[in-house]
Amino acid sequence: MIDFLSGTLVVKTPINIVVEINGLGFDLQISLNTFQNLPDEGAKVHLKTYLHVREDILQLYGFSDMEERLIFKGLISVSGVGPKLAQTILSGLKSRELLEAIQQSDLVRLTSISGVGNKTAQRLVIDLKEKFTQWGLVPESTEEHKIFVLTTTEKEALMALMSLGYKKPTVEKALVKVRKKGSPDSVEAIIKQALQLI
Repeated sequence: MIDFLSGTLVVKTPINIVVEINGLGFDLQISLNTFQNLPDEGAKVHLKTYLHVREDILQLYGFSDMEERLIFKGLISVSGVGPKLAQTILSGLKSRELLEAIQQSDLVRLTSISGVGNKTAQRLVIDLKEKFTQWGLVPESTEEHKIFVLTTTEKEALMALMSLGYKKPTVEKALVKVRKKGSPDSVEAIIKQALQLI
């Protein structure tokens, strides 16, 4: 998988961009949210990516941050939701609003997105509510977790530690302690401190 691209933004539209890297132009499909976070054409840009592979096409999708890419991966795991609809959903609501709508089973808000009917909205809630919580995208329902909302860097550290076999609640408690000490900037530093507390 191509994890990210860093290069010069040469073409910028609300639905796709072209990034030049060493003389090669990479076309990426994007959401409106990512578009709003992009610099002007000619500037350097760094995007997380997802490569969608079909028999007849290879298509790169670009994201302004890891959270949006994770949400995208969740969306395309839902039956009936392909990459195009996933990008439409990400354009219809900001990431936080979408996560809230799914957690609160807000079908009215979900069906307000173009292309999302009642059945699709129900599938999004059923398939993603628990999954997004497990991935650390939304806090658990306890009071402690309501207060502790993960930053993007902390989410990366959480997923890395969970991939090592540590349980999510254990890691979250360690991350709370790391933050109270003055959370470091890098994922590696957060992981190192958290491991000392687990």
